[in-house]
Amino acid sequence: MPPAWIALDHAATTPLAPGVFSAMRPWLEDAVGNPASDHRAGRAARAAVESAREAVAELVGTPADSLIWTSGATESINLAIKGVLAFHGDTQAHVVSSRIEHRATLDTLRWVATQGHKVTLLSPDRYGQISVDAVMAALTPATRLVSLMWVNNELGTCTDVPTLAAALRARGVLLHIDAAQAAGWLPINLAETPIDLLSLSAHKLGGPKGIGALVVGRRPRVRLSPLLHGGGQEQGMRSGTLATHQIVGFGAAAIHRLPQRQALAARTVSLREQLAARLMADVPKLQRNSPINGSPHILNVSIPGVDGESLRASVPDVLLSSGSACSSATREPSFVLRALGHDDALADASLRLSLGEGSTEADVEAGADLIAAAAWRLRGFASGQNPAATPELDNLFAYIPAVWARFCRPDAVGELSGDDVRTLVARSRSDAAWLSVSVRVIDGRVVEARYRGLGCPVTLAAGQWWVEQIRGCDVSALHRDWLSAVRSALEIAPEKSHCAVMIDDLAQALMATPT
Repeated sequence: MPPAWIALDHAATTPLAPGVFSAMRPWLEDAVGNPASDHRAGRAARAAVESAREAVAELVGTPADSLIWTSGATESINLAIKGVLAFHGDTQAHVVSSRIEHRATLDTLRWVATQGHKVTLLSPDRYGQISVDAVMAALTPATRLVSLMWVNNELGTCTDVPTLAAALRARGVLLHIDAAQAAGWLPINLAETPIDLLSLSAHKLGGPKGIGALVVGRRPRVRLSPLLHGGGQEQGMRSGTLATHQIVGFGAAAIHRLPQRQALAARTVSLREQLAARLMADVPKLQRNSPINGSPHILNVSIPGVDGESLRASVPDVLLSSGSACSSATREPSFVLRALGHDDALADASLRLSLGEGSTEADVEAGADLIAAAAWRLRGFASGQNPAATPELDNLFAYIPAVWARFCRPDAVGELSGDDVRTLVARSRSDAAWLSVSVRVIDGRVVEARYRGLGCPVTLAAGQWWVEQIRGCDVSALHRDWLSAVRSALEIAPEKSHCAVMIDDLAQALMATPT
């Protein structure tokens, strides 16, 4: 990783922990045995797999034979939910979950609903908390399963799993917990907490990507129907040749994390609060979305008055997320933050900052500096205070040069005043973006123009471009196809058509104003 990058996205994935790659390497380079084979090489591979199973099981306080290898938490979640319902032959079972679960859970529940099952999704409080009382109140005689996160992957909010688990066990309702974000940070002991199914992921705690596990309770025994068929591996619950090197890596990560988990959590809480304090001091009106008593490693904040896309483009050297990394391809505002009551604009202007084992005070300070500087600069576009040029910004999202240059080095941001000034405003019909242009017209000629705005880099670049075009022109000579002109000049893609429409709206308003 280039040293210039500031890693504040450990909730998305983590670097390999010390010792993990060296543990995996022999099983990539030299080992040829299939763990299901009975010859010497196969037995060696199987021994490595079982040793890793014991290590991961110890991390969560469960017998090794209750742990089933999967390709990651997504598969584990699918196996838990679908497997329980299929095994019991339920046709109209009831499942309780929440509106802010990981997409792996929500999409799985959406699918099971198409199979005739009833799903209740609970709403969180303002910090993303799902209360035990709310869960218990949602139960019906048909409730087969409750599925919740231990730690919310965007907010860091923790569910009171021990209390919930005991209450559900007394009611005879199965409990599935997504512990992907919890296992590396919170003390988990399934010998004391009666969880029936627990999903884990290696790459959230220093292991390799592509390997996870599902803990399947033994006392009482939880029965599942498999998703995959074809060999009967993993006690018949997950067929397929085991990836020895990935499993060994998961085991090595668990061995590394367990003895330092408590101390790491305490150190990381301190860093998280340092980061929160810096941001709240340096960015006025910043909102903290994460609770103070949440998981040590996650801080979620919203920055009112800036556009989320422009904010992320302005900090290319900071590794961060605007939501869950698994669903970021949609480029939509976080559904988790919308569930907390944020509107789309505020949800989109939110950042998930997450720390890890390698995080330092220098990371926190440098990351806070860059985020605060970006927020101030973008608010300058909206307030009319000409933002400082930033020619050194890396064009991470590959905006075309004509857009990126105007976004980084604007020279026409501001607001004019006086009797000879006309102010024109255009608003996007598809999001919260807007542009305001003030022009000084003397004897029918635009002698001066400035713009303000809030929106993505294309919106702000479009404002700069239009001011460049109208300076020095006679208003009567501005009749042209501005929609096509701005689209061509800035190569505006169809999904950004609202940016071009705003320029056309501004032009029409200027030409309609009496000279």
